[in-house]
Amino acid sequence: MQVALHDPARVLREVEAKRRILSRHARAPWPCHDLRDLASPYTAHPDFPARA
Repeated sequence: MQVALHDPARVLREVEAKRRILSRHARAPWPCHDLRDLASPYTAHPDFPARA
């Protein structure tokens, strides 16, 4: 894996972009398909909520 993928400045830009996406979806039915797609890489994490 390339070290450049973990550049702190790039990570901060990605976090900010995801925060903007979340803020645009604040009034949408939760969770919409877009937010489920953004969360999908984290489904194996033990703190990921189970779907009801």
